[in-house]
Amino acid sequence: MRNTILAGVAAISLSACGGGAVDADADGDGEVTQAEAEAAAEQVSDQVKPQPGKYSATMSFVSADIPNAPPEMLEMMGSAMGNTYEFCMTQEMADQGYGEAMKENQDDSCKISKLTMDGGEMDMAMSCEEEGMGEVTIAMTGTVTPTSSDLTMVSEGTFGPMGEGKVEMNIKQERIGDCAEGE
Repeated sequence: MRNTILAGVAAISLSACGGGAVDADADGDGEVTQAEAEAAAEQVSDQVKPQPGKYSATMSFVSADIPNAPPEMLEMMGSAMGNTYEFCMTQEMADQGYGEAMKENQDDSCKISKLTMDGGEMDMAMSCEEEGMGEVTIAMTGTVTPTSSDLTMVSEGTFGPMGEGKVEMNIKQERIGDCAEGE
């Protein structure tokens, strides 16, 4: 679950808008190597930059289908995943761009398998495996602009001892003004 949240935070904290199609599968073989993912992330960073400022971000729990999970656990999951918060994106963060966050999420436990951006439409997929949890694939699709994003994130796979399942959430962000001094 940690990587699911990290992927969502990376996407909402560093929104972008299209400046031409980017496809991480540069050689068209159906697999995205780490080098291809990093190159695509750099292309996205070179083309698009979020605006610095104060943002409001809302993560909304949409649904969960984990047959072996107790109902109270699903309720708790919905409460934990549904929240709104504000954050300040500094000029330094905006200058780093989208690609740096994508590279940070490509580690030994998570691998990007798809990353395309075209005209503000993003389509990303990654698979993550955490010790004791199993493998989870995460698909994130939606629209992004320099000041907002609306993304749907679907995680499917093995959720530890609860077994196979699927969790869907929505992540929206919007620039609401300038950062206050000292933020």
